[in-house]
Amino acid sequence: MQSFGRRRRPRRLPAAHPLPLLAVVVASALLATSAFVTHRLWPLTDRAAGAIDAPGLTAPGPGGPGGAPKVELVAGPPAGRPKRIRARAAIVVDRTSGRVLWQKGAHRRLPVASLTKLMTALVALDRKPDASFQVTPAMTGVPGYTLGLRAGDRVTERRMLAGALIASANDAANALAVHHSGSVARFVRRMNAEARTLGLRDTHYSNPSGIYDTGNGSSAWDQATLSLRVLEQPLLRRMVGSKAYTASPTASYISRNTLLWDYRGAIGIKTGQTTAAGNCIAAAAKRQGRSIVVVLLHVEGDEFRTAGRLLDWGFRHGG
Repeated sequence: MQSFGRRRRPRRLPAAHPLPLLAVVVASALLATSAFVTHRLWPLTDRAAGAIDAPGLTAPGPGGPGGAPKVELVAGPPAGRPKRIRARAAIVVDRTSGRVLWQKGAHRRLPVASLTKLMTALVALDRKPDASFQVTPAMTGVPGYTLGLRAGDRVTERRMLAGALIASANDAANALAVHHSGSVARFVRRMNAEARTLGLRDTHYSNPSGIYDTGNGSSAWDQATLSLRVLEQPLLRRMVGSKAYTASPTASYISRNTLLWDYRGAIGIKTGQTTAAGNCIAAAAKRQGRSIVVVLLHVEGDEFRTAGRLLDWGFRHGG
């Protein structure tokens, strides 16, 4: 939920002829629309900039989630101390070596909101992502942001992965869960089993979407580890780094991660927000052959700006 400041009393405007006033209003609306299109929608036509069509995503790597070489997090002396990081937990990791460059409350278990969907996608990843399946009533009815799935719709795993990771749709996460395990409860047991396999000792899941915070928590350390696992998978790596996904001629999923537009070298990963979790983000960027991963939980203020500053700090102090 968002909090809003005190409503200001509108100022009285002097009387004016309606036609010039109308012209000013129309011109302002056109300028605002133009700015939005330029900043948000125009980049989506640039394939190189990260917008993708449905067939544009590659298949999973050999061996599924466990098939790629793994980089483990390595704690050591901090590389320094970044300034003004207002978050309950944070971590900066060199993706290539796994070296933890800096951490703050990194093992504190906190609600992680939609960062939960990273594990959902990892567990649901299949070698046949384009096989279609039918939406059932158990996949619908979840609160929060959804794709509006209805029982009887036919979808693909690829589309639901994009819906969960790019649009952060809660019904897409539920659809993946029920499709793969028959019920949300059974899928959540698989999520927790995978968390144990990956050594995520601070993590416990209660649902596949993150919309419910009760019983659903993790740490900055575990989310950084999970982010490394996700980035090892070609299909998931491409999705979390995509600004948009064309699901059909009339439907596109647009990422809420503004770093993909505003931060040079950004390659993902995921955002999340609930009342209990506050603003959360797992962010990654690559520059000149080096890659940095940042996780921030319960951020005060602009999580994208804070993540960008930490990425900058990581590139300066890593290596």
